[in-house]
Amino acid sequence: MKIYAPTIPVCQLDENNYFVGMTTADLDPLESNGHYLIPRLCIEAKEPEFKAGYIAQWTGESWQHIEDHRGETVYSKETGQEIKISEPGKLPETVTTIPCPDSFHHWVEKENKWVMSPEAEAQRQQQIDNERQAKINTLLSAASEKIAAYQDMLDFAYTEEESTEAEKGLLVWRKYRAALLKYQKGLISELPSTPEE
Repeated sequence: MKIYAPTIPVCQLDENNYFVGMTTADLDPLESNGHYLIPRLCIEAKEPEFKAGYIAQWTGESWQHIEDHRGETVYSKETGQEIKISEPGKLPETVTTIPCPDSFHHWVEKENKWVMSPEAEAQRQQQIDNERQAKINTLLSAASEKIAAYQDMLDFAYTEEESTEAEKGLLVWRKYRAALLKYQKGLISELPSTPEE
């Protein structure tokens, strides 16, 4: 009588026949002919060779290696939108691994990179200028409110101490507002720091 091993190694697959790992199949205790109880989604086959960046898939007769980019981040060439890869296989031709710098860039297939047209460059510069001007206007408005408040404090000061404090505050905020105006006109390159109170 032939003696059979109590278990044999088998390859475990997922529902798409991709290799998951190795497990064991037990010898059927009711049969004495070497029949093993193969678990569901398992096959008797040699463990596939490991290849970095690939996953093994059972074809029914042998292993084939499929590109595996699952978990990687790619970017749509049309919109620049970030996409997470969740399925094995080659990357679609419609994506790139290079992130889009901003909404003003578009993909040029011939150059294999994101580029900005002169029109988009002008739009981007206009947006930067508008944001810069809006920030300056907000800061100027806040400075003007502080100056008005210190002027009121000065106009209605009851003591010499109140008057001196109001003059100091008024001077600091007026200098700040003047520096903001210089920055707005490009006379100075650095945005002045907001005074502390």
